[in-house]
Amino acid sequence: MSNQYEGNAGWTRVLFVALFWVAFYLTQFVVAAVVIAQCAFTLIGGAPNQQLLSFGDSLSRYVQEILRYVTFNSDQRPFPFSDFPKSDLVIPSES
Repeated sequence: MSNQYEGNAGWTRVLFVALFWVAFYLTQFVVAAVVIAQCAFTLIGGAPNQQLLSFGDSLSRYVQEILRYVTFNSDQRPFPFSDFPKSDLVIPSES
């Protein structure tokens, strides 16, 4: 039985895990900015910002992809090696 992480493949995976761990750390700042902005929109405007809702959903999916990759639960490298996740939220239009 061959191991897919032997030799250079193993070192490559570890390198990418380290890089995506740094990306995960940096996305925490973006998540914090989205949270602060949504709180401000809610307090000032009475409702969260629709575009930030969609972006927050995509961002949370991206964070999930990173965590699945760095914990070896997925072999699919997250963005920028694959498409950035799209939100599937259905946001009603304001009429």
